Amino acid sequence: SEHMPDAFLVSGDVFHTAAPSSKVQTMFTDTVVRLHNANPDMHIIVTAGNHDNAVRHEIFRTPWKSFNVHMIGSLDQNDLESHVIEIPEKGFVIAIPYTHVRNMPADCRQTLLDMVAQRNPDSLPVVLMDHTTVSGCDFKGHDLITDYTVGGIDGIMVDDLGTGYDYVALGHIHNPQNISGSDGKVRYSGTPLPVTFDETYEHSVTLVEIAAHGDAPVLKEIAVDNIH
Repeated sequence: SEHMPDAFLVSGDVFHTAAPSSKVQTMFTDTVVRLHNANPDMHIIVTAGNHDNAVRHEIFRTPWKSFNVHMIGSLDQNDLESHVIEIPEKGFVIAIPYTHVRNMPADCRQTLLDMVAQRNPDSLPVVLMDHTTVSGCDFKGHDLITDYTVGGIDGIMVDDLGTGYDYVALGHIHNPQNISGSDGKVRYSGTPLPVTFDETYEHSVTLVEIAAHGDAPVLKEIAVDNIH
């Protein structure tokens, strides 16, 4: 309630398992409702990660919309428009959930960015959400690591994200960080809670302000107190 953002983004891995307990699911739904009540005009956009069950993620997609909550579980290749969420007079969010490389259409991200460009005559900010591994990231806290794969997801290059966005809100990597070479436009906000014992770095959420399309994002890390 202190900052009152226009959108609250969760780029995947809501849960650590595809079959979370009913108690854990209740904690999540209660938290989303509290976020909505604190700022009813705020849009909450939650994509599924590789640890989430994409079908389960979308079960209550329709009733959630009455709370300005958008649950995106899987990539709908027949309706890419459904992944573009317009926040009236504020901006556009392109919500891409975890999608295996074999199921990701060629140039899908750029296609979505081009669709938004056609709908954005007022030069409103454009944010892309993606749950993936971007090569060169600091993956401390992850297992199943090779030179190319982190946490079971093959890496892509920054250029693979396309052009035309003002900010990319990445999910998957636990350590908060800007991706090198992106001028602060591509970032993992990290997990709010440590997932493994070797995640000794500070956990946080990231507040992003973008004045208009083409302007540099202004970032502020807000630390999460995990002691109490």
